Amino acid sequence: MNPSSFPSLVQRFFAEHLRTQRNLSDQTLAAYGDTFRLFLPFLSQRFRRPIDQLELASFSPDGVLAFLDHLERVRGNCVRTRNARLAGLRSFTRFVLAHAGAEFIETGHRILTIPVKRTSKAILGSFTREEINAVLAACDRPDWGSRRDRLLFTLLYNTGARVSEALSLRCGDVRGETIHLHGKGRKNRAVPLWAQTRRMLTTWSRSNQLKPDQPLFTNTQGTSLTRAGVSFRLARAIRMAAASCPSLKREGLSPHTFRHSTAFHLLQSGVALEVIALWLGHESPVTTHNYIEADLKMKAAVLRSLESPVPPRRRPRNEYSRLLAFLEAV
Repeated sequence: MNPSSFPSLVQRFFAEHLRTQRNLSDQTLAAYGDTFRLFLPFLSQRFRRPIDQLELASFSPDGVLAFLDHLERVRGNCVRTRNARLAGLRSFTRFVLAHAGAEFIETGHRILTIPVKRTSKAILGSFTREEINAVLAACDRPDWGSRRDRLLFTLLYNTGARVSEALSLRCGDVRGETIHLHGKGRKNRAVPLWAQTRRMLTTWSRSNQLKPDQPLFTNTQGTSLTRAGVSFRLARAIRMAAASCPSLKREGLSPHTFRHSTAFHLLQSGVALEVIALWLGHESPVTTHNYIEADLKMKAAVLRSLESPVPPRRRPRNEYSRLLAFLEAV
């Protein structure tokens, strides 16, 4: 294979640049891989050529823009997803500029100038404590799947872990009263566990005879549980819980809502932003500040501390009647 051909450059980008030279995390590699698993078939269909026979000329600004439009219009992806795919293609473009010939320079710089779309910032949603209790109660059943779901959802709320962090946990990551989470960008952290969570983890590990290197959460086939699987099981639990907790009948609830709920409830309990940032694995407390902006209870408390302005009452003019003067004073 020609080392400057398009398929060869894609392989070198992943094998040499991302993994060996930059040593990116598995999560980042998977995200970049998802981008190219969508982009290459799109180019293949666009140029009516097999993927392995695509040429570097097919990687053009027009093709990238058409792909981004395809993501939004055909696949129904949101703007944030579109921007994430563009970020992966930009990284590949910079790699190609350093390894391809001079004929790609103009094309590459044109791709790099494709702008990121502005997007509105969604309000962070969360579960109330009553809603969390209702969801956990819906998982209080004797079957294996329900017991796993209850443990997983309890752990997500206890730790504020991302779903990817929870699904990558091994039995050996539970160490005494803490659990060690492997976060984004290889930023690891230890989070304390409630006594209830520790008992549930101990019972789960013993009943399933888990070894230290085995994943904590698997599906019925014994393979690691997926994000889609967690979303499916949570949606099922929410439908069941909504019968006793009608406030759960709303859109936008996902496994990540547990993470937001942990942050909100810590904040409402008076925990400092810096501590919450460490708890959640945020690189900066600035990210954690978003929870203050979204916390309606805190805003309501602030509003109660302010006195509503009272404009001075207008004095009735001499020509006003007694009735109008009375009405002015009401």
